[in-house]
Amino acid sequence: MAVLVVLSSSLLASNKTPVSAVRWGPNAPNCTLRQGNDGRTYYGVSSADFEVILAVDRQELEKIPHRATPMLGVLLTFRYKGAGPLEVQQGRFALEFVKHFQVVKTSLDPDDMLQHLQQNIDDLTDEVERHQLRKHPERREQQESELQARLKDYTEMMDFISTQAFRPVVLNPANSSASGWVFFGIRDRWIGPWRKPEQFILRLPVENLIVEFPFSLPPQTGGVELRRRPSQQSP
Repeated sequence: MAVLVVLSSSLLASNKTPVSAVRWGPNAPNCTLRQGNDGRTYYGVSSADFEVILAVDRQELEKIPHRATPMLGVLLTFRYKGAGPLEVQQGRFALEFVKHFQVVKTSLDPDDMLQHLQQNIDDLTDEVERHQLRKHPERREQQESELQARLKDYTEMMDFISTQAFRPVVLNPANSSASGWVFFGIRDRWIGPWRKPEQFILRLPVENLIVEFPFSLPPQTGGVELRRRPSQQSP
C-alpha cells in the first residue's frame, strides 16, 4: 500500500499487540480530502483492495446535545475491490478523544442503542403518566405536550438507528460496498467540556491493518471544494 504506514501500539482496548496502521494524511498518497456542500468533511483512504471514506458533520459537536441520547456520530463507507471476503467488524471501531486524556471509546452496538432508547421511552412515560400527572393534574396539558415532544425525539432516533446504522458485514465481489452511521458514547469521567478545536482519531480494522483517521472539529482545512452529492442526513 502506497499510503503512509506506521506502527500503532494502542489500537483498540482489546488488542494489545502492535499492528500495522494506515494513517490518513492531507498530503499522503492515496488519501483524499473534500469539503462537501452538505456540511460534511470527507476523508478518504484507498488501497488496491479497498477504499474507506469517513464523513464528519462540521457541526457535529453542536448537534450532540440535541439528540435523544448524547453521542457523537460519523458516516462511514466501505468499498471492496478484492476477490475474497472482507469482514468489516463494526464492534471494533474505536474513537480516541485526544484532548481528554486520550480516552478511547468503541462504537455503540445498534441493537443495544435501540434497547436503551426503548427503555428510556418506557421510563419517561411511566414517570409522567403515573407520577407527574397525579401530582400536578392542573398541568396535564403542558406535561402531555412535553412528553409527546420527547417521545418524538426518541422514536425518530430509533428509526434512524434501525435504518441507517452501520452493522457488521462481510463484503465480497457480489456485495462490494456498505455504508452507515456509527455512534460513540461521550459519557466518561475523563471527557470534560468540548474544546475548540477538538481532536479525534478514528481507528478501523480492515483486513490485517488498522485504518486511522485523525480529524478535528471544527475541521482545520484549507481550500473548500463544493460538490453536490446525495447523502444521509444525521439526526
